Order: sequence, then structure tokens, then C-alpha cells
Amino acid sequence: MSNETVGSLLAVIANSINDALRIMMFADKRAWGPDEFEQLRLLEDLLDEAKRDFQELPLLVKGQFYYEHNRKPESLEDLRELCSQFELHTKSFKDWAKMGGPINPVWATETISLRRELHRAQCRAARRIFNSEQETSTRCLGAFQVYRVQRTPENAQQRQLEELMTCNQVGKFERYGDLDIAFICDFCDGYLVWEDVRGDADEEDHSGNASVAGSVSATEPTSSTAMAPGAQDSWHAQGFKRTDGEEKAVVFAPVAVANHLPTEPGDFQARILCPYCEDYYEYEQGDGEMEAVKWNQDEKGFDDVQSFQEHLEWSHADKAPNSSNCALM
Repeated sequence: MSNETVGSLLAVIANSINDALRIMMFADKRAWGPDEFEQLRLLEDLLDEAKRDFQELPLLVKGQFYYEHNRKPESLEDLRELCSQFELHTKSFKDWAKMGGPINPVWATETISLRRELHRAQCRAARRIFNSEQETSTRCLGAFQVYRVQRTPENAQQRQLEELMTCNQVGKFERYGDLDIAFICDFCDGYLVWEDVRGDADEEDHSGNASVAGSVSATEPTSSTAMAPGAQDSWHAQGFKRTDGEEKAVVFAPVAVANHLPTEPGDFQARILCPYCEDYYEYEQGDGEMEAVKWNQDEKGFDDVQSFQEHLEWSHADKAPNSSNCALM
């Protein structure tokens, strides 16, 4: 029986990163140019983030010991593959140290990619532990981080900003094709797609609240979400079509992110629960008095953001303020 665990495989990866760092740190820097110094910085950032994830992610589940000694097959498979990739990456630096000359600038791109994949692998490992603890189908661990912020009693402006920041901590927004915007969750790899939305506005909403500025390009992910609401407890935000610039109603990004489910095998789009149905109670005649009965919504949720929005427009229009009170970005 294999003695591999999440912790043991992460240790192998950490050793590879440390080996590459040592090679760079002890190399003769007299002939170094910008590429060499940038490569050193990227390796340092990679190791810092890997350590931070290893310390912080276990706090979201059962703690360090359980996370480190976990043996879920999917997590081990993810990390084994990364062990091989990091080993090859470090070999490039070992060969460079022997041969000398300028460093290959392509390695910087590889370091950035491996950093991203290692972060997501650690997030997925934590999410699998989280899912195994739930008795029924539930939100993705990434979704739960945003959902928890939404349930914290704070003033609307402060809470919305924290929601947006938390979204960017659990995944990333990027241009999806020529017209759409997608959020990709680091914890489940699920996509949430807003169709035909422009993500490069920078303006203040008509309610007087400063909107959140950001951008989405076809080549680089954005560090900010695509839309912001004008009222607390609303699912509604104002968007602009990328095709013709006209206004359109969209689902405020944190509402969708906070309620998405881990993707089903073979799917790439995450399904979404309705938070308003989840809190809804019907009243039925009991023994002499009316009793509140919790509404039993479909645990599979809605197929995508568009079908989720259609449900919200049909069943929860009271949660959407006038569109003049909302702004994109």
C-alpha cells in the first residue's frame, strides 16, 4: 500500500522548488540581466504562495493534520503529476547551472503556470475534504467562502467590497471567447459564464455608491469582478452588451459565485443553487395552527448563469431594484 499523502507529495514539490531556488541564489550574478532576476523573483513568489496555501487551506476543513495526511485518490493523482512537472522544471535550472549562459525566458512562463496549477491542486484537495464532510449535495468550498461573507451582518457598501475581494481569492474572472465573461473556481474548476457582457466599464452607479473598477481582456485575467449591485440583498446588476453596448440585466457576480456547486463529472459549467429559495418557507396547516415548512428546492441547482437568472427574474423579481441603481464594475 502506498504511503503517499497530500503532505508527502507537497513536500516533494517543495524540495524541487527549493532546489531551483538554491541554484539561482548561489549562481554568479555578475552577468545577470532582467530575465535572471525576474526568474529568481518568480521562484520566491511560488514558494511563498505554496507555503501560505499549505498553512491556510487546512483551516477551511478539519485542520492541518487531516489535510496533510489525506489520501483521496484524486488529490494524490493531481499532486503526482505536479511532482513530475516540478522535477522537470528544476532539471532545467540544473542543466543551466552546468552549461552557463543566459537563462531561457520561457522558464518564467512555466514557473507562473506551475504556481497556478499548484495553488489549484491544493484548493481542490481541500474542497474534496470539505465535500466528504457534507451529508447532502452542497456548495463548493470556494462558493462557501463568499456565501459566509454574505451572511455576515455589515453595512451594504463594506460587505459588497468584501464579497468582491473574496471572489478574487477563490477564483479568477477572464474573457471567455469573444463576447462572454467567465469566473473559474480554483476549488472545483467550475465555470460560471455571463453571456455577451462587456467588462471594461469604469463608472459610478446612479445611487451614489462608488462602483468597483476593473477590466477583462481577451488575453489576461482580471483582478476584479465584472459587476456590482446598487442595493443590499439584491441579485441584480447592470451590465453592458459587448456586441452593441446596450444595457442588460445581469446576475451580480458574487451571488452566482457564492451559490455554485462542484462540477459534475464531464461538465465544465458549475450548477447554481438559489439562495432565496433556500431561505423560503411555506406555511401549512398543522395541529391547530399553521406551521412553517422549508421549501425543498432541487439540490442539483440550475444549469448555468442564464437559467439561474431566468429563475430569479420569474420567481424573485422583488429582490431586483430598478436597473438605474446598479452599475457594471
